[in-house]
Amino acid sequence: MSSYIILGALTGFPLLLGILFRVNPSHLFFSVMAGELLGRYFGDDAELVIKSLTNSETFAHYAELVIIVLPILFTALFLKGSIEKTKLFYAWIPLLIAGVVLAAFALPTLPTEMLARATSTEIGAQAYESIELVIGVVVGFQLATLWLLNKNKGHSKNKH
Repeated sequence: MSSYIILGALTGFPLLLGILFRVNPSHLFFSVMAGELLGRYFGDDAELVIKSLTNSETFAHYAELVIIVLPILFTALFLKGSIEKTKLFYAWIPLLIAGVVLAAFALPTLPTEMLARATSTEIGAQAYESIELVIGVVVGFQLATLWLLNKNKGHSKNKH
């Protein structure tokens, strides 16, 4: 049961923020990617700082996860209302995709016992084993969507 809660919380976080704060899914997806890069490069340093300040291993284990999640949270707060209410209905699929990518990035950063709980179910184990595939497919889908849906239609060889 706790494995489904962990996976659901990670996957649902961008979806919940995107709908509650009406944030453009592209902005949240970018924040997920930025958070992963920040976590990768600064997670160990943050863990050392937390260990030295608190003398606690418990909080230090979550340092990289917090670094991954903070850009998503700040994006939701700063870009609140960046999508119209009428377009919010169409945003839930890209927001869910951002959540899947967040879960793929966040799973390996969980403490050992929490990771064991998250991967104890068949769904969790499959998600953990196919992280590279999920990320590759989703990023490819996002890029294709960006390229195909954002063509500049108004500037086709007009002379000024």
